[in-house]
Amino acid sequence: MKRYALVILTLLYTSCSLIDDDLSVCGVDCYVTYDMRMQVNIEAVIEAELASVDDAPIAVALGKWLEPVFSGFAHDLNMLFYDQDKDHLQHAMQKIVDSKSASYTVYVPRRNYYHVAMVNSADNVNVSVEDTAYVSYVSLIQHAQDTLPSYNTTIYTGRTPILLTDSSTQSHHVNLYMTTSAVALIVEPDEQVQDMQVLVSGSASGFRIQDSVYTYTRAALIRMDKVSEQCYAAVTLPSRDAPSGSTPARRQAQDAAKLWQLRAYSTLSDGSVTETLIDMHSPLEAGTLQLIRVRQAEDGSLQPMQNINASVNVTLDWNDGGSHDIDL
Repeated sequence: MKRYALVILTLLYTSCSLIDDDLSVCGVDCYVTYDMRMQVNIEAVIEAELASVDDAPIAVALGKWLEPVFSGFAHDLNMLFYDQDKDHLQHAMQKIVDSKSASYTVYVPRRNYYHVAMVNSADNVNVSVEDTAYVSYVSLIQHAQDTLPSYNTTIYTGRTPILLTDSSTQSHHVNLYMTTSAVALIVEPDEQVQDMQVLVSGSASGFRIQDSVYTYTRAALIRMDKVSEQCYAAVTLPSRDAPSGSTPARRQAQDAAKLWQLRAYSTLSDGSVTETLIDMHSPLEAGTLQLIRVRQAEDGSLQPMQNINASVNVTLDWNDGGSHDIDL
């Protein structure tokens, strides 16, 4: 596991009279440190999956494309402090960090808080922070569009109770975990194919921070970027998890369940378009990079080159019939 330390010392303070019976207006020094943690070492995944000499150009291109969003760099920090008893927002502060370390001073009354922190959400082109008035509702919500670009930032979130009921100096630690994931499609191309567009469907449309629950209320397609002639990649929210259950029937249903999907549209030299739908039956998890290898046939269809839990559906001479604009 690679750890990126974002150390932000947040000083909470106030002053009060020693003879004041209402100590709720008094403050206490409280230092909060933040750790940004990744579930997987992206560089190690690329080195392991793209280790051959032939794969070297793909590895370099993919690593360069992923580096800005998987660098552990914090551009912006959003700090929310909620009254732990009444659930509502007491204090909020947003700062541009542009660093891995910084320090700030916050003025709040002394009381028990539930603290929520987000990194790299302000400049993300796909999501906004909504319903911040109450901690039970505060969420990252993906914009309601049919198609969206790949996420341009990796978002980290964390939360922790902060109890400020005495006058001693306190230290608190918040682990910030990735809420986003990444997928890369490695293609062995065919010369008959002039162009290809790839999209991801089935990823989450939101994330409730207090209970770490992803929501799937708005279906959207995420466009994959063409990283190189043989690689397409996207940063998205995760897919649904596989259903739980240990009986053979449940396991069989679990294996057959489509959790997310890659949609590829290959344009051939004669102008026709081939649609390939790759149904993925294993989840795309937060904080991970998933690499999928495929071979492209002369009819534009894609077939997996590795043993992955997926199924493929192909439509030759595809067209959308004018019914749905997927904004290729």
